[in-house]
Amino acid sequence: MISRDVTVTRFGGLHARVAARVVEIAKRHHFQVRVSYEDSPKADASSIMQLLLLGAEQGKAISIEAEGDDEGQAVDAIADYFEGGLGI
Repeated sequence: MISRDVTVTRFGGLHARVAARVVEIAKRHHFQVRVSYEDSPKADASSIMQLLLLGAEQGKAISIEAEGDDEGQAVDAIADYFEGGLGI
């Protein structure tokens, strides 16, 4: 298992448009990708509802983790999305 922490930089936090893009990235991989935030239960990164229910706020850190073949690619792709300005 590999894990990486990133900061949510987008105004409004992990909102619907950002969550939808994370889901799109996560679904490209054939194994479990999870996102966690503070004390919330881990969310399946392929579920927009679970991601939104995290309530991750701007300026806060989230943890992205994956387990399986090429797990680093999934974690890096999602982390790069956050660190790259969220495509904006």
